[in-house]
Amino acid sequence: MSDNYRFYSAKMAELRVYRAASRPLHDQLHELLVFVRMCEALWR
Repeated sequence: MSDNYRFYSAKMAELRVYRAASRPLHDQLHELLVFVRMCEALWR
């Protein structure tokens, strides 16, 4: 295996860990925006 492939696979593993750790915040933001849109729809 080349050094570039090992470096790439290691960086991709780090990226997957980072994305998994930051995803809960993304999901919470999405839920909040859905709630705000529902409230705005009721005011019309």
